[in-house]
Amino acid sequence: MEELFRLIPDKYAAALAGLNADKLCELRIRNGLPVGVCYDGVYYYLAPNGITRDAGGAFSASPNEAEQVVMRACGRSIYTVTETLKRGYVAVSGGIRIGVCGSAVMSGGSITALKDFSSVNIRIPHEVIGCGATLFGKIAAGGRIESTLIVSPPGAGKTTVLRDLCRIVSEHGHNVMLCDEKYEIAASVKGVPTLNVGPRTDVISGADKHAVLRSGIAHMRPDVIMTDELFKEDTESVVRAAYSGVSVIATAHASSVAELLQKPDLAEIAARRVFARYAVIGDAPVRGVSVYHADGAERAA
Repeated sequence: MEELFRLIPDKYAAALAGLNADKLCELRIRNGLPVGVCYDGVYYYLAPNGITRDAGGAFSASPNEAEQVVMRACGRSIYTVTETLKRGYVAVSGGIRIGVCGSAVMSGGSITALKDFSSVNIRIPHEVIGCGATLFGKIAAGGRIESTLIVSPPGAGKTTVLRDLCRIVSEHGHNVMLCDEKYEIAASVKGVPTLNVGPRTDVISGADKHAVLRSGIAHMRPDVIMTDELFKEDTESVVRAAYSGVSVIATAHASSVAELLQKPDLAEIAARRVFARYAVIGDAPVRGVSVYHADGAERAA
């Protein structure tokens, strides 16, 4: 919470201090509008006495508050986060990721810069030791880890489960290569993970999946590759990794296997049977994990 409190006004920090930190998922600040909080998977507003459903009793952000958060996050050196801002976020030590909206500067159909920041979404990571144990038991077979895609709606805990699963797989003697593209899984600072991803995990931070999967397999000889949030552009790299004999564990946004198979971004990966298992995390408040074979049949625990 110390890193979060550094980013926000003292009055917000005082209100959040009375809440259960383990249930705090997001803080949303929109210039001139009520401050929002995702708490235990449910959205509220932030008020002087904690959380409320009454927007009228909530804190209202100042007209330039989003910019103030971004400037605190980058130590007032905006040039140091230019590359990640192009992709809509700023990474902060401890695994905090700040989604940023504002005015995009375009060139050749691509965002080259972001300015006039209008809102931020501060996402707070949670290290839940043991939350990946059930899933590990379902995908570990004969000493090998089966390639698995972890699926859930946004905010249901994919990254938290992936992080703990990484720790468990590593502790069971497998060499893991972790692609921590947005510094939120291992949350490394100066090359040292600040979150527990296991003793046999090699972390590559800040690089896109294509670069990691191309060079990492050749030079690090992993047994398992783990990465977050697959998209269409990652298809060939993931397929190549899987066909190289390396198990791949990744995440994707969807509420069910049926929805996943209908997503254009992931249809090709599904069709080519890259993943032997799909692990679906239910939305709050249940958040149980169901594991399915690639043919859609649910696997018993």
